[in-house]
Parts: sequence; structure tokens; C-alpha cells
Amino acid sequence: MTDTPTQPTADADQPTDQQTNHRDNARSTAESDATSGFDPRSNEIHRYLAWGALAVCSLVAVFALSQFYGSVTSTIELWIDPKFQPPIRAAFNLVVLLTSLIGISLLVRELK
Repeated sequence: MTDTPTQPTADADQPTDQQTNHRDNARSTAESDATSGFDPRSNEIHRYLAWGALAVCSLVAVFALSQFYGSVTSTIELWIDPKFQPPIRAAFNLVVLLTSLIGISLLVRELK
């Protein structure tokens, strides 16, 4: 056996240069994925769009409801005997109110 100098072995607790480079590459890839993704404010933009859609839909619904209400009232006056008109109108108004409340509650849940 000859006495040749040997290089010191890498300590198991210490990372090698190759391991360090691999970690740095993984870290930079993760950082670039985070910065290249969607804008962090995209959730905020989605929320504003939902509020805007709620406003537009509400205005359209109010107009359509007023037109529908007038048509149904005219139909009730035309087809229903005058002594039964008040309870029929009350039932119709109750159905319209409940339907509106269900729609509003669903939209408010979506916006929370």
C-alpha cells in the first residue's frame, strides 16, 4: 500500500455544491412560478365584477318585475271575479317577494 494523499470526504451534514445548486434552482423556480401566476388582486377584481353584475342584474330585475307585475295585475282583473281579486293579488305578491329574497340571498352568499 502506498501512502497517497486522499481528499477529505464530504461531511454528511454539509450539502455538496451540487445539492446547493439544485436547491437554489428549485427555490428560483418556485419564486418565478409565484410571480408569473395570476395577479394577487385577481380575487379582488372578481369580487368587484360580481358586485357590478349584481347591480346590473338588480336594475334589470326591477324593470322586468314592474312590467310583469303590471301584466299579471291586468290579467287578474280580466280573468278573475272581482270578489276573488284581492286574495289572488296577495298570493302573487307573496310569490314575487319570496322569489326575490331567494335570489338576493344566493347572491349575497356568493359575495361573502
